[in-house]
Amino acid sequence: MAKIFFMKHAKVFLFPVMGLILSSCTSASLWMVNTLAKLDDYSVHQNIAYAEHSLNQLDVYVPEKQAGQDASTYPVVIFFYGGCWGGCTTRTKEDYEFVAQALTSHGYLVVLTDYRRHPEVTFGTIIKDASDSVEWVKANISRYGGNDHTLFLMGHSAGAHLAAMLTLNEEYLQRDTYGDVKGFIGLAGPYDFLPFTQPYQYLVFGPEPKYAASQPINFVDGTEPPLLLLYGQDDTAVYPRNIKNLSAKINKKKGEVEVHIYEDIDHYSILAALSLPYQDKDAVFGDIIRFLEHYSQPPIVP
Repeated sequence: MAKIFFMKHAKVFLFPVMGLILSSCTSASLWMVNTLAKLDDYSVHQNIAYAEHSLNQLDVYVPEKQAGQDASTYPVVIFFYGGCWGGCTTRTKEDYEFVAQALTSHGYLVVLTDYRRHPEVTFGTIIKDASDSVEWVKANISRYGGNDHTLFLMGHSAGAHLAAMLTLNEEYLQRDTYGDVKGFIGLAGPYDFLPFTQPYQYLVFGPEPKYAASQPINFVDGTEPPLLLLYGQDDTAVYPRNIKNLSAKINKKKGEVEVHIYEDIDHYSILAALSLPYQDKDAVFGDIIRFLEHYSQPPIVP
């Protein structure tokens, strides 16, 4: 059953300060929040190849080990960044170290992954790269202390779309890998965006017979892992119908979905809420951690 929450936030702490930091996701603002992130305690293994192309690389962020903690116990979060699948902005995994810091600080091993983008490639290649990165994690992450049976897929904007496709369309992952995906977290993701509104989208997802296969909503059957959908009321990049329609269909199919819609938050500030020093001043990060904690636990057997 769907759980829908509407949160009001105080502007005193977050805005306009948050807007200055990540409102446009500029290189300077990302440098600022990532510099703060480096002050925390975690280790990172960089530029690990998960496939053959030069962009098929990922970084593994490992939390500081706590006393008495056994190996291979960290739940794993695989994060995909956005940028219109390459159609509007070029980002790299290094731009999102602040996301890794936020999650490692709560005991989650984090994987940030690069992938090939438009205009060099189209969606079929992009989603294959995303799938290959998850398969690499499943096969190798225990060597870094991660629990390969507790995987979460997470993304922002176009990255949320990629993670949603992997979560909802079982054909993209091997059966054992898909079975170990415990949940999905989408920040401002497009899940039901036909008809297209941008010229590059026709190129990324074409030709026309393939358009429907690019929409996560078309693969909902009620058996998918639990989904957490987060959206800002002030978002002008992704229309609210994406979150409303997807959650409604999951609910209709009796799947598990939780939706949070936040006042005074836009397409970029929803991601900025994961940066220091704002993690404790906004509901977004707390909602993410509660979801992860709940679904990282083993099921209760009656």
